[in-house]
Amino acid sequence: MVELMKVPKSIFRQVSPASDIYKLMQDFFINAKDYVQEKLIEKDYLFKIKSAELAYNPDEVNLVNRITYLEFKEKYVIAGMLETRTRFNDLQFTFFRDLSCLQEDL
Repeated sequence: MVELMKVPKSIFRQVSPASDIYKLMQDFFINAKDYVQEKLIEKDYLFKIKSAELAYNPDEVNLVNRITYLEFKEKYVIAGMLETRTRFNDLQFTFFRDLSCLQEDL
């Protein structure tokens, strides 16, 4: 039985690299995937990890914000991490999860 991992608290960093955070994100995504698969009868569902940069204002090119998320059945975002960067190059990593797909008829 897969035990659902707690959503990690936001993490703040003043500098890169953040390899430990990306390892945490990977573990978080795998746990969410395994949990959803265990709760479903069929195990043949498609999961994809996607990532995109968010641009709020084209004049602020140096502010790179990125979202990386685990997509289920090309319809549900079940887990994700938002990476934001301030003007002073500080990083914040915010994790989220939504398992409401388990409450719907798939």
